[in-house]
Amino acid sequence: MADNDILRMRPTEVAEASAQLDELASRVEQLMHTEDPHLSVQAGARDEVSQRVASTLNDVHDQFGMSVGRGATEMRELAATLRSQADDVTHLDDGFSV
Repeated sequence: MADNDILRMRPTEVAEASAQLDELASRVEQLMHTEDPHLSVQAGARDEVSQRVASTLNDVHDQFGMSVGRGATEMRELAATLRSQADDVTHLDDGFSV
C-alpha cells in the first residue's frame, strides 16, 4: 500500500470545519428570518390574476423557507457527525501507543 493511500485526519481541522458549518447554518437562518417580511407579496389589486400571482409567489416563498430550514438542519447534522468522527479518532489515537 503506497503512502498516498492512507487516510489522514486532523481532528482539530475537522472540528474547525464543523464549527464553520454550524456558523453558516446560523447565518442562513438569520438571513431568512431578517428578510422574511420583505419576501411576502401583497396583491396589487383585487382582480383574479393579481390575487393568483401573489398567492403563487407566497407559496413559493413558504416552500423556499422550508427548504432553507431543512438545509440548515442538514448542515448542523453534518457538523455534528464530523465532530463525532473527530472525537472517535481522537479517542482511538489516545489509546494507541507505538
